Amino acid sequence: MSEHNNYRNVVLVGQVIKAKSNHRVEKATRLLRNEKFPGNSDVVYLGNLTSAIIQALESPDTPEFLELPGYNEQKWRLKTVSGSLTVTITSDAYWGFGLLTSGYLNVIELDGPPSIIARLVFDLTASASWQPWRFKHTASAKKYLSKQYPNISLESNEKNWMNLIEQCKVETREMIQIMDTAISNVEKKVNSIDILEGWSKSKAEVGIASAKYDLNISREALQDRNLPSVERAIARIEASLIEANPDNAMNEENNGLVIDKSLETIRMDEDLVVNATEDESIPLIDLTEAE
Repeated sequence: MSEHNNYRNVVLVGQVIKAKSNHRVEKATRLLRNEKFPGNSDVVYLGNLTSAIIQALESPDTPEFLELPGYNEQKWRLKTVSGSLTVTITSDAYWGFGLLTSGYLNVIELDGPPSIIARLVFDLTASASWQPWRFKHTASAKKYLSKQYPNISLESNEKNWMNLIEQCKVETREMIQIMDTAISNVEKKVNSIDILEGWSKSKAEVGIASAKYDLNISREALQDRNLPSVERAIARIEASLIEANPDNAMNEENNGLVIDKSLETIRMDEDLVVNATEDESIPLIDLTEAE
């Protein structure tokens, strides 16, 4: 219960740029299917924003439509769950009677841990070629929000997007700083010891140099808004420090080091002061096809 109390509910509104008829709704189950689905189904225009969100989720459940598309195949409401994150998206027309795709927006409801929400928004905007909070028809978007969501303004909506992006950046910088401190701590130990059974100072120095190199890689990757690269660099830093740390005295005798098991050591090492950051990038089963 205490874990759920840390959950956060966020509502974001985004502009849809394009939509194609390459998705379907299975009538029997209300589940989202691709255009080649052989069963009894109806066409749905998912839109590039929703497609990008689903693709950015890690192993999401197949989205289920809470409100089916009718005559207007771009008006609908769906829900999916990805781990501890629940995502509900409503597609609605806000301009031009829904005759053009530019007249549609998505209302995105995110319920889950704040850090996961921030990461999703960061990944979404990093991969997008547009800024979802900027609307094609500003006056109509303002009128729509004042009527349908009076607690949300164009200004507050943009601020919510930007705050989540910045939150993810801050958390990632903190993670990189922790690794920087860990490198310094292990380097001091390496410099203070010359000979230790089962441990090679020269190999440890190479490991420290490698960790410093990957630290720079992680910082550059953050500048490029590439969080998967940041996480891979940090995982390599952890592996280098495990082998370099004299306390472990394992890098000479165990060249075939199994990193997964060694991560248990890094959690308890007082000098590293690091919580293991495993690469959680799970291959996504593409429930939609890229717009």
